[in-house]
Amino acid sequence: MRLRRTISWRIGLVMGLAILSFMLAAVGAATLADVIYDTYVYLPMVQRGRLPVDVAVAKASFPNPYVAGSPITYTITLTNLGPDPATAITATEALPVQILSVTYTTTVGTYDAAAGLWEGLDLAAGEVATLTIVGTVDAAFTGTLQNTVVVTPAAALDPDLTNNRAWNYNPALSIEDRLLNPGFEGINYGGEHWHRTHYGDYAAMPVPIEWTAWWTVDPIQELGQPEIVRIIPNSGPYIGPPARIRSGDWAVMMYRWGKYQGGFYQRVADLPAGAQASFSIYAHSWTCNDPNHQPPGYSCGDPYAATFTVGIDPHGGLDPWSADIVWSDDVYLQDVYGQVGPVETFIGAEGAVTVFARFDSLKWGTSNNDAYWDDAALVIQP
Repeated sequence: MRLRRTISWRIGLVMGLAILSFMLAAVGAATLADVIYDTYVYLPMVQRGRLPVDVAVAKASFPNPYVAGSPITYTITLTNLGPDPATAITATEALPVQILSVTYTTTVGTYDAAAGLWEGLDLAAGEVATLTIVGTVDAAFTGTLQNTVVVTPAAALDPDLTNNRAWNYNPALSIEDRLLNPGFEGINYGGEHWHRTHYGDYAAMPVPIEWTAWWTVDPIQELGQPEIVRIIPNSGPYIGPPARIRSGDWAVMMYRWGKYQGGFYQRVADLPAGAQASFSIYAHSWTCNDPNHQPPGYSCGDPYAATFTVGIDPHGGLDPWSADIVWSDDVYLQDVYGQVGPVETFIGAEGAVTVFARFDSLKWGTSNNDAYWDDAALVIQP
């Protein structure tokens, strides 16, 4: 009878390095050649967590509001806020279908306009990538352009998902009058005024609200401050004839016994840069040096004694003598309202313009040297 004896050893190596197990079996008077070794080595799998990376996206469009049929630019900015590098970033930026003839530039990666994918983005901590897309808005489109960009850092753990998405809404630019108090009627009540002039507040000068009175002081040309700046009602002597109010219940006048140059201006902001601005106003003068002239209130003498002009500073400056102002041609208007302008120019990068109404009485220092204005209009259009 053979005696069977089994001897087992199991040796384990902890700390995840290896586990070694073997068994030795001996039967009877077995020799070393009869010993069978059965060995197993276990290697643990170690998985490292994804690195924390905060990737933020921002988006803007210009101009906003857009002009149908004109260029528009989208700028998408990706920023790796750290703390670790970010690799394999993908941004989805699907343009509205109304954006035509698309071109783009990127500082990092490539952009597929058809698929709306910005890929190949590897950013070190603190690094910024920019995608600039230029297209043309469909000339027939009148709605609001809206789209979203979403960024995904595929090889990282983003602890803040609130900044991984950016929206952009861009309404159509409407053709409209952007002046405040264009007819000098006031905003809250008829004849509303303040006392603002280019030289500070003058208590004796009621200036239409939202407008600023200005004049040229030049002793060599005998030009000086107007004696009267006034909002006039559609009553009493202003009813006419000749009528000093063109429409509504109020107009504005300026007067000086002698030569002068002056008028009013208003600055209008929050306009789309690159759009077209057109400004006009209605005006007429009463120029006469004969107190007995008949009929009273009508001009006499030189029909070219005074001129009206309108201008636009496309950068929103407040200097009536600036070389930046685009002026209309001079217009001679006596006793009957006529349109001055329009003068047209394109809005500068500042997104603001200043409009100027000017009266020049530089030839004669007559006793009646009145200028009347009504119904201004600033039209913004593509």
